[in-house]
Amino acid sequence: MSTTDKVNKSVRDTVKSAEDFIESTKKSLQAELSKTTPKVEHALDQSLDDAGRALENALKSVEEKTSREQLGVLNGYRTFLQGQIAFVDDRIRAIKKG
Repeated sequence: MSTTDKVNKSVRDTVKSAEDFIESTKKSLQAELSKTTPKVEHALDQSLDDAGRALENALKSVEEKTSREQLGVLNGYRTFLQGQIAFVDDRIRAIKKG
């Protein structure tokens, strides 16, 4: 086998090894994501449920306040929600860039 053939074989072997490594890594990541995604979804669902209950309680208490107090609480809540929306939008953009 000539030197050129040896180099070509070595390059082919290296490329094949790299391809195998990439495929193995891809499969490992997919397996890990399939385990993690349900946990993340559950955590998000739980957080949203908790936030919904907190909002319901807050709105009930707001109804007992004066109009001025209600405006203050509702404006504060709107600001909070806008921050949450900005966080979600940033996260979505980061994932899409991924």
